Amino acid sequence: MIKINLLPKEVQERGKGVEWVFLGTAVLFIFAAVALFSYMAKKKAYEKDLARKARWNQQLEEMKAKVAQVAQLDAQKNVLNAKKNTVVQLLQGRLLYPKFMEQFFETVPKDVWISDFKLTEDGSKNIKVEAMSNSLTIESIADWLQTLESKPESFAEPTLSAIDQKTTPDNKSNLYGFTMTFTYKPPPLGV
Repeated sequence: MIKINLLPKEVQERGKGVEWVFLGTAVLFIFAAVALFSYMAKKKAYEKDLARKARWNQQLEEMKAKVAQVAQLDAQKNVLNAKKNTVVQLLQGRLLYPKFMEQFFETVPKDVWISDFKLTEDGSKNIKVEAMSNSLTIESIADWLQTLESKPESFAEPTLSAIDQKTTPDNKSNLYGFTMTFTYKPPPLGV
């Protein structure tokens, strides 16, 4: 088949350029639309990320405030615990010596009297006692030593020094001088 075109060449050529212009315009429009759509999508994602970042910063600030509050409460708790421990130590120290004197003088026989005390306290609140004493009878000294030995929960390691025999100033009776050494163990707190 033979194709015959009866239109002049100028007319035929005039229509071909317009198609390319429309095609180029359409391609540019499509590229512009794709670029605009891509820009809008990226801008929306960026704004969403900014909003998320702002929300996270707000949550971070709230958590920092809570952490600071917890740290402040811990500091208050430590101060209160220190005060409580001080009060407990004061109460223990306050009651230590009265309880010691009460238990100690319950053990001393009536014929024995104490002329001097030396007390030394260790870290666990035990009291090392050195009691310079006098007695009218040897039996009272033995009774006191036996009483101290019979209470190992309160008095540990009782030892007796050499006994010096003296006479009383009126020369009517004998007087015995000695030193009793032992360790007082206080009862547990609350007993």
